Amino acid sequence: MRIGVFCTYENPVRDYKACFDAQTRLVRRAEEVGFEDAWVAEHHFDDDAVSPSILTLLSYLAGVTSRVRLGSAAVLLAFRNPIQVAEDVATIDVLSNGRFDFGVAKGGPFPAQNKHFHAAKEDSRDMTLEALELIERLLYEDRVTFSGAHFHVDDLALCPKPLQKPIPTWIATSTPSAVEYAARKGFGIMAASPAPIAKIEQTVAAYRATGEGADPRLALARFYYAAETREKALAEALPFIARFADRMRGIFLAQNAPASFDPQEIVERSLIGSYEELAEKIVDIHRRLGLGSLLLKPATANESLALASLDDFAAKIRPRIEAALA
Repeated sequence: MRIGVFCTYENPVRDYKACFDAQTRLVRRAEEVGFEDAWVAEHHFDDDAVSPSILTLLSYLAGVTSRVRLGSAAVLLAFRNPIQVAEDVATIDVLSNGRFDFGVAKGGPFPAQNKHFHAAKEDSRDMTLEALELIERLLYEDRVTFSGAHFHVDDLALCPKPLQKPIPTWIATSTPSAVEYAARKGFGIMAASPAPIAKIEQTVAAYRATGEGADPRLALARFYYAAETREKALAEALPFIARFADRMRGIFLAQNAPASFDPQEIVERSLIGSYEELAEKIVDIHRRLGLGSLLLKPATANESLALASLDDFAAKIRPRIEAALA
């Protein structure tokens, strides 16, 4: 099981430069303490999640790291030109010396994105899968002619080509048809922070049901904060979780959609507690799901505490996990 940090570029003080610098320091600290992965989310038009130019951010991180793998979680393909995405992905893979993981998604419940990128919600899934098919061909074939419902190219040769052939590819989804598609293609699956473990077990089962030998690479993101006691961890993390819950509840209510973002429920689905408690919880999750990567999102707006939380995981939690799984 690989350990990674999950970067959403939160911006509590509304200072973009400070936001970018803080997340860069978080990734570099993750690399220093032995984490294997760093993944970046894509969000648009949101002062609380300032990562619209996900591939630009990953390109920058490639230049300030040397070992940690860098992943997109996830590129919203329905909102982008797939030719340019293929060029950017190949460039990042070369710049990082083959350390890139390519995660994609169709986009979440944010209607402003569909409106302003002129991608109808009902078309976004088909656009995403068609774009991904074209990107795969552009990355690995010499010359490509492609005619789909949304995208067309004629005798196109992409340059540069990536170092990895293939680049590990992931889809953020729990939709049965998309899970089946990922299984057929051998792509990994990404699961979001608030998703219940029982639901993710269903996704894993659906992946495996597609055929003999189908075994998903699963990347699970979770809010995380650890301390000597559960009470101390909750005292620091709960304000961050409550703010996240309020923000998401507002987004859903604005669409007259059902909203169930109870902070206590989110805490129960997160990794928040004492060092010993979290080690036991992670071991249990790994045994239930067969994790490929566990991605930790520090549940604090305090940068010093976020950095220290990575130190604590490396020194006080990971050794317990490795001993239990040995």
